[in-house]
Amino acid sequence: MPVFRLKSSAFDDGQEMPQKYGQTAGNVSPPLEWDDAPQGTSSFALTLVDIHPIARDYVHWLVADINPKIGSLPEAVSGFRTSAFDEIKPYIGPLPPFGTHDYEFTLYALRTDSLGVPHGASLQEFKQAAQPESLATATLIGKFTKVR
Repeated sequence: MPVFRLKSSAFDDGQEMPQKYGQTAGNVSPPLEWDDAPQGTSSFALTLVDIHPIARDYVHWLVADINPKIGSLPEAVSGFRTSAFDEIKPYIGPLPPFGTHDYEFTLYALRTDSLGVPHGASLQEFKQAAQPESLATATLIGKFTKVR
């Protein structure tokens, strides 16, 4: 049975993300791709959250209404206006205060074509809209280390 998966050509799940994706280097969003979305998927939604306890689920990116016909977001796609998706919160690269943090990308396969959350919505508002409409989720963890 196929498994809904999220991956990146820039880093493997649980591995270090290149510095260019960090806030003080290039601050570009990494390339993401997914496959085997469940039947009935009408759109996708994406969150990027720093899940280190000290970060308290700091939100780095929220994207809604991703067209179901695409299976990827290319590198540096954040900040561009497109009909293929709606950035609720633009990408802000990782910048842990010290050490290494885990950053969790979560992709929701949704049964609705529009999530209906306003720009600037909180993570809680975003999840409250996405979770009831979710057919499946796929996650990818990228580690990021602050370099002095």
